[in-house]
Amino acid sequence: MQLKEVSARILDQIIQVTKQLEDQEFRQSLSVLSDNTIGKHIRHIIEFYDLMILGINSGEINYDQRSHDRVIEENRLLAIEKMNSLKIEIEKISADSALVLNANYSLNKDEPIKIVTSYYRELQYNIEHAIHHMAIIKIAINNEFSDVKIPEGFGIAYSTIKYEKDKTCAQ
Repeated sequence: MQLKEVSARILDQIIQVTKQLEDQEFRQSLSVLSDNTIGKHIRHIIEFYDLMILGINSGEINYDQRSHDRVIEENRLLAIEKMNSLKIEIEKISADSALVLNANYSLNKDEPIKIVTSYYRELQYNIEHAIHHMAIIKIAINNEFSDVKIPEGFGIAYSTIKYEKDKTCAQ
């Protein structure tokens, strides 16, 4: 199934980059990231995938309920372990299922809205969300850690990769 394969590939790419970083590089505040860290971006990706997996069991997803786990954003080995676990959990799911996404865009009140969605739709969302953060991570790595080898296609939307490939083939 494409969505599961792409998620695994994305998580593998993030793991590949994370393995090349030193511990202090993973958690170093970088001005190019508005004083955030690569670890925070990776933790953010992990928590979105994690909440999606939890939602499959409960029937509801709420990405606002992230734990902002400092241990994951500061411990690259734990982040790698968590990404490997996510790949296994994603692979286990064999069929699409209906879900409800809870989201709250009110800054003053707790007024969540409920959006009908599905596991496949949320998996697709997590792919695009991860790619977006990978593009930001790539900017940081290119600016700060030039010895890190970025995998081909890292942080580039699949539609863009396909467009470029089709454009090249047509010439």
